[in-house]
Amino acid sequence: MRNLKNYDIRIILGAILALTILSCKENDTSKTEEKQDHHSEVGHNEDHSSHDVEQTTEVQFTDAKTAEAFQHYIHIKTALVNTDVNEAKTGAQMLAKVTENEVFKLAAESIFNTDDIEAQRKAFTEVTTQMETLLNGALSSGEVYKQYCPMAFDNTGAYWLSKEKEIRNPYFGDRMLKCGSVAKTIK
Repeated sequence: MRNLKNYDIRIILGAILALTILSCKENDTSKTEEKQDHHSEVGHNEDHSSHDVEQTTEVQFTDAKTAEAFQHYIHIKTALVNTDVNEAKTGAQMLAKVTENEVFKLAAESIFNTDDIEAQRKAFTEVTTQMETLLNGALSSGEVYKQYCPMAFDNTGAYWLSKEKEIRNPYFGDRMLKCGSVAKTIK
């Protein structure tokens, strides 16, 4: 009888181990998929040799400059969601080059000029404010979602813009990826 119990325990432990390994494997796959989504979302290829701006099919703008600025904004947002300091810097550098507004340019440059992800996230609040101003009246079709996280920056809250309704929080990244809600739809 004792051998049967040890055998049962080994089967149960084996099943738990298999489930743990399988669940970790699925987590790695989802992280890989997120990185691939990031690459397609910001409109560039895997080796980063080309950072072409692509117009999304969902959102259309009245002018090419606004479309380009928005794509760079999304590049920064996605990098912050992924807690990727270097990609945030790359997106910010490209955004600073295409904007003519000095406040907007300084906000983008403040992301580019730091290696501190939390400082980048703080600067992103001003980039978001400036981008929202730029978007006023600039959409010819589609929707942009103004999203809000009440817990950002010690519960003072912060907004960001997204092409999707699904929440991907740039202020917390994977720590609280889905914290937030759609506060407004910009059309």
